Amino acid sequence: MRQRPALARIVVRLVLCAQMLLPLTSVAGIKETKHNLSVTGPGEVRAVSETQICIFCHTPHNASPAQPLWNHELSAVVNYVNYASSTLRSYASEAEAPPIDGHSKLCLSCHDGTVAIGSVVSEWSEIEMVTVPGVIDASRKLVGGAGYLGTDLSGGHPISIVFDESLVLRRNSSEPPLSKLRWPIVDPDIKLYPAQNGRGVQCTSCHNPHENKAAGGWPPFWKKTTHDEVCLVCHEPIPPADAEW
Repeated sequence: MRQRPALARIVVRLVLCAQMLLPLTSVAGIKETKHNLSVTGPGEVRAVSETQICIFCHTPHNASPAQPLWNHELSAVVNYVNYASSTLRSYASEAEAPPIDGHSKLCLSCHDGTVAIGSVVSEWSEIEMVTVPGVIDASRKLVGGAGYLGTDLSGGHPISIVFDESLVLRRNSSEPPLSKLRWPIVDPDIKLYPAQNGRGVQCTSCHNPHENKAAGGWPPFWKKTTHDEVCLVCHEPIPPADAEW
């Protein structure tokens, strides 16, 4: 009879240990990337003295939003310039683009350059960052460099869009014909995330903020080895003579 409580305690301890070890995988992966913004980070965007790595994005308490335990202050921007194209079937014009939401909004809290890199919910004051001319200004905001996107997103793949069977049918039945989309999306790396009360394409669909699998390191934080391996999860190959090229 006495063995049961002892066994239960052992099981509880094992579960707690497992839960504590799970985040270490992400820490180990991010440590040698430019998303390690601590003083030990390998990139030019890094803290003056802060040694914690996860703190720039995550906190165990009072997170906003609660998932994924978000710690960085969010951008107040609502009027991003979005991608637009005559062949796009997610929305008819740039003016009709849906608001940035979900994981993409979290990414842009640093990458749009409107919020200080060290501005986190869990600290009373901003984490001091190294000033880098043309990259990090005196206000500790991102103003340039490879990671700077700004508020004009028109040069990139549309984000925060719903990707579902309805979109695929609209695209694949277009006249004149357009390059085709695939459905359903079933891939261990490339995923659809919450978007506009459905599921769709966010920054994290193609990019993993904790590691980079891209051959040669580009694109940054890419989820697979090559461009095509990511793109062809959702898109069918485009014929060489296709009018879209």
